[in-house]
Amino acid sequence: MVLILASSYNCNEKDENGVRHPIPLADTNSFLSNIKKFIPKYDSIVYVANDPDNFEVINEWANIVFTSFELTGLKFKNRIILDSRNKNNARSIVENADLVMLAGGKINCQLDFFSEIGLKELIEKHKGLVIGCSAGSMNLCKTVFNFPEEPCDIDGRKDNDFFQPGLGFFDRIIIPHFNDTEYYQCNAGVDSWNEYIRPLSHGREFLAYDDDSYILINNGKIEYFGTFYKIKDGKIHIIDKKTVSCHS
Repeated sequence: MVLILASSYNCNEKDENGVRHPIPLADTNSFLSNIKKFIPKYDSIVYVANDPDNFEVINEWANIVFTSFELTGLKFKNRIILDSRNKNNARSIVENADLVMLAGGKINCQLDFFSEIGLKELIEKHKGLVIGCSAGSMNLCKTVFNFPEEPCDIDGRKDNDFFQPGLGFFDRIIIPHFNDTEYYQCNAGVDSWNEYIRPLSHGREFLAYDDDSYILINNGKIEYFGTFYKIKDGKIHIIDKKTVSCHS
């Protein structure tokens, strides 16, 4: 089992009208090189949805991901979306996949779908490569920090309610899309940094990283590629800007 916990696939860009278009994958921090290294063959790529019933969004993002891989020269014979339309076949779909992509989106919605299709067991037995993006990466961890990012996410939860069990493949609490505090101070009208991340880091430690960085787990061996930040007791410490071991 090989896992990549990415902050972003970096597989698209917006045009002047704000419309997203697929672009080839870059090899920033050896991202593309590691994908090529661990894909066993190019028979089947599977895109696992976040919200399994939101077909319009699923189709749009899956097409961006699939086209990006094709533009990169990684051409799969079969391109499959796994959502509520074919969830009863999840086992055979994942078992036969060479590359499984876990979408970003909402934490709880995706965890419910993962539980419904028994994804943890399927990943444990998987012989290909699994790549998570954003929420897809967070949900691969033992503990998921489900803090609000939009006004609609704000509810009456207490501090400990923001932490919930994930699939358990990585034992640190991660925060994607992190470039110092800028993104989480101005994202969608919620100051996630000052209202949630910083205060809830007291007595805890978070591992944050930017959109060009990722974690590679290869049969228990953990490698870190890119820029990482340790957030603890309300303070940020940058770890490095190249391949590092964050446990040092």
